Amino acid sequence: MYDVIINRVSHVMIPVKQLTQSMDWYVENLGFQVKWKRGDNKMVILELPTGPHFFLWETEHDTFAHFQLKDGITPVIGLEAADIRTLLKKLRNNGVRIGEVREERGEGMDFEFFDPSGNMLVVHEPFKG
Repeated sequence: MYDVIINRVSHVMIPVKQLTQSMDWYVENLGFQVKWKRGDNKMVILELPTGPHFFLWETEHDTFAHFQLKDGITPVIGLEAADIRTLLKKLRNNGVRIGEVREERGEGMDFEFFDPSGNMLVVHEPFKG
């Protein structure tokens, strides 16, 4: 038996190149709401009804919220969508860069996509079973 010390994941930090553009993108495309904006306009906290907050940090450095593997890049942030097909259509209609769309692999549909700063995220359907 072990003692639980951590309650939950409270937030993730995402580097962005233009804070206002990125904030608007996350609100428009993914349905986030602005919870708090720092006075110097270098950081904003976004939230969904559940899950960790997203802290968007403006930076002039070339840094991303994904990492390199042998076969390419891999996202560090995964999202779950109740209606992934509607989300895919919305992202495509809004000109969002979409990676490979993977239909049924036993776990349901998923795909990667990129925010305006080049951060890769992945979204999937709720797991079946």
